[in-house]
Amino acid sequence: MATAGGDAEFYLRYYAGHKGKFGHEFLEFEFRPDGKLRYANNSNYKNDTMIRKEVFVSPSVLREARRIIQESDVSPMWLRFIHHPVRNLT
Repeated sequence: MATAGGDAEFYLRYYAGHKGKFGHEFLEFEFRPDGKLRYANNSNYKNDTMIRKEVFVSPSVLREARRIIQESDVSPMWLRFIHHPVRNLT
């Protein structure tokens, strides 16, 4: 398994969504330690359909994502949770 620099594997999941007039709408992406990047975007506006994409990224992309997170102003408590999967995109 590829690592994102350092000795710890890197996992990141981001979710932003709400339930409203058009149902459950969300944007979600996930970086996995093996380099798989998964993306999902669900919007029911004008009967739009869910978009799902999966790609593999290089170890340098994982290192850059990790660097951005480490240099951000994200609270340490929140960072504790990004290293553990909450749920899959499936």
